[in-house]
Amino acid sequence: MFKQINIMLCFLLFFAFDQATAQANFKIFSPNFIPSNGSFEISIITSKKFPEAEKLNIFISPDLSLIINKIILLTNNENLEIPFQSGFLEEYSEQFQKISLDLTDTARFSDGDFFQIIINLKSTSVNSNNLKFFGEFLRGDELLGYLVNSESKINSDTDHIFNLSFNYYQKYSTAGDAASLIQGSYLNIPLVYNFDEVLALEFWMKEKNSSSTFLEIINWETNRVEYSLSINDNQMLTLSSMEDELLLIKFFFISQNVWYHLNINFEKEKSELSFFCDGNELARFKVQNKIEFDNLVLHFQNEKQNGEVNLDQLRVINLNQSSSALNRNKNYVDYSDDSSNVILQMNFNDIELINLLNNKTISYEKVRLIKSDAPIFPKSPQINVRLSDNFYEIEWEGGSYEDAVQYVLERAIDNNDFIGVGKVAADNNLIHMYSLLSEKIEQYEIVYFRIKQINKDGSVIYSDAIKVGQGIVDDLIIGQNYPNPFNPTTLIEFELIQDSDVEVRVYNLAGKEIALLHRGFLSRGVHQFVFDASGFSSGVYLYQITTPLSSQTRKMILTK
Repeated sequence: MFKQINIMLCFLLFFAFDQATAQANFKIFSPNFIPSNGSFEISIITSKKFPEAEKLNIFISPDLSLIINKIILLTNNENLEIPFQSGFLEEYSEQFQKISLDLTDTARFSDGDFFQIIINLKSTSVNSNNLKFFGEFLRGDELLGYLVNSESKINSDTDHIFNLSFNYYQKYSTAGDAASLIQGSYLNIPLVYNFDEVLALEFWMKEKNSSSTFLEIINWETNRVEYSLSINDNQMLTLSSMEDELLLIKFFFISQNVWYHLNINFEKEKSELSFFCDGNELARFKVQNKIEFDNLVLHFQNEKQNGEVNLDQLRVINLNQSSSALNRNKNYVDYSDDSSNVILQMNFNDIELINLLNNKTISYEKVRLIKSDAPIFPKSPQINVRLSDNFYEIEWEGGSYEDAVQYVLERAIDNNDFIGVGKVAADNNLIHMYSLLSEKIEQYEIVYFRIKQINKDGSVIYSDAIKVGQGIVDDLIIGQNYPNPFNPTTLIEFELIQDSDVEVRVYNLAGKEIALLHRGFLSRGVHQFVFDASGFSSGVYLYQITTPLSSQTRKMILTK
């Protein structure tokens, strides 16, 4: 049955572009977590959209801080590095790198067959940069059409020209060490845990030249592999099951040298198993009755001789409510969620591995530890401002308090730079509330405060800035809904700075109210509401949070 599901996966991979974007003729994948000054890859999948087309030209314009190392073409028959040429396009007044594919070469390109272009990039930026691209299908000099895609994250102001934005993260010592699996290495984790509703496994993974199976979920009673996660020759994450009914399957490109967050949810009541990568659900299986979740063993491995699989921050969690807590906590060592219980956490150091081995919690062979550059960060402080007659009282909790040395209170007036106005030493032994006072300056209308956390390794992390305007503190901090785009449900989250009456409403773009999620009193703190759009069509919607002091609106995208 493995083979049949993989055939289905390939069919979906190269044919089933999103039904909501039926006019799209290509799909693009780019990483979410890219280390600064690092190399990474993006993938474009398209086809000979126009049977009469003789050529596909793709023009790429990266920022100066973004270098194209090489471009690879993958077809059904071969893996080929293709040349690219630099030139100036007067029509766009811009320099582009150009690749040209001869679509008349029937050995490589057939009508209806899909092919893949992998672009290997090197960034010299520590923060962010961009890449523009577009593609033209030609017959001789006649333009037949363009590469077309309606994904909002890549659309630009210019028709048929797409823009990719890349944001980079700095490595923090918080990440510590990671596990490195070379050929012959393995790590076994038995799932002998009681749980109520959902048992969640989450971990960070990075691969190098390792197109093979890296995780098998084995039934220890029968010694049979029930599920497997692999990276195929197209660098796509593939999932297989021995016998279970496949309810959902999607595809996901895995760039080398980039960390990805994976999680697997074992849902007891539904008897379902769900797989996610970077918050995107990739596959869901209906589990056969004969399989008990607590009979399963996670078997991480590396089959590739010259390959390497890295693992970091692996957790097994008794997840009693929404899995949104996984996404909120994935970049932090300290897991914070009142409704969930972390059963096992592995941050991979010598003492931890030896203790877990002695307690028979895990078993492993040839696993070595390396310095990690995974996107695991210190938590930033959470800040609040209270008003008195002559002072602002700034309160905050210590974020990743074990990493901190000192906190600096910074203030900015109007649009000026932040300056330090107070500091306090960090208490590394426990979490508690810190507080400093700042004198009011009444002649200025707007004042911003933030906390700078200085860590033991010299790194710095900032809290969100909070604004005080005309003697009134903004009483509402609203976040972007998650996931976004979504189908059919999404989580709307906001924080109240003080107790207040609140209304949470959803509108369509015509301004018509389509849902009232809450109306009434809420206490200060973080609040979450789920919006279920099962009865609505794909498109852009607005959600609005209103209090007596303020009102904020955000866009969200429903994609079916």
